[in-house]
Amino acid sequence: MQVPVTNAMTTLFEAADVDACANLMARIAVEAALNSRLLDGAEKLQHSCMELMRTYRSLCPPQAKTTAQLLLPESLKLLPLYVLGLMKSAVFNPSTEVRADEHSAIMYALANMSAMHSTGLIHPRLFQIFPPQGNLGELPRPLPLTAQGLLSTGAFLVDTGAELMLWLGRGTPSEFLQAVFGWPSLDGVDPAALRPLPGDSSPLAGHLHGVVEQLRADRTWCWPRLRVLKQGEGDLPFQQALIEDQTKQMMSYPEFLTHCHRYILSKVS
Repeated sequence: MQVPVTNAMTTLFEAADVDACANLMARIAVEAALNSRLLDGAEKLQHSCMELMRTYRSLCPPQAKTTAQLLLPESLKLLPLYVLGLMKSAVFNPSTEVRADEHSAIMYALANMSAMHSTGLIHPRLFQIFPPQGNLGELPRPLPLTAQGLLSTGAFLVDTGAELMLWLGRGTPSEFLQAVFGWPSLDGVDPAALRPLPGDSSPLAGHLHGVVEQLRADRTWCWPRLRVLKQGEGDLPFQQALIEDQTKQMMSYPEFLTHCHRYILSKVS
């Protein structure tokens, strides 16, 4: 095996694989959580991320350090987002909403899955199903993981890596509901009992099935089920997947970047 070597640490940073880094950091944090508390694992993950960014800034030339911006190599631009997503995931969620066997299953999966698959678990993907974007049946362009882009008249699908959740806004048109579920309205309907009609029943039903099948096709460690949720009615799991937003316990993505930047400046000043 021919492996490139370098004397420059900055070159090492610039060649880093963000998925592999997130995978390794997740495994180390899971081990810390197993040896102590879930909170200790999350804190170790956050500290590792901030120390990595601090080290990179210390290696940058003096003229680069004059900027007030957060300094990261292009290869690791997404690492803080991945770390925040992992901290907000069920892996380190200490509440009773996540059962002990769920913690155990996800931790085991993280300790054994590839970097590519762990990224899907760490960083959910959000897609707009209705109104459709692009060609029907094709995978839409992923959206930012924030509620700011949600429409109360739309349907959105989030892929958490282990599960698919279809979120229906309060004002989702009868056109979509009738074509996909065979119901003109969701008033008085339990979303947990909803099942999509066969893909050949309508173009919109076929679109949903096509997207779901594509997302399931690259999953080797589990078979993600499809859950249907209504806006404002037990849709907390969907909201928790929007990792860029602020929660009661944790910061939003912009707040997390600011927090990391303050830590770095306090260490290098």
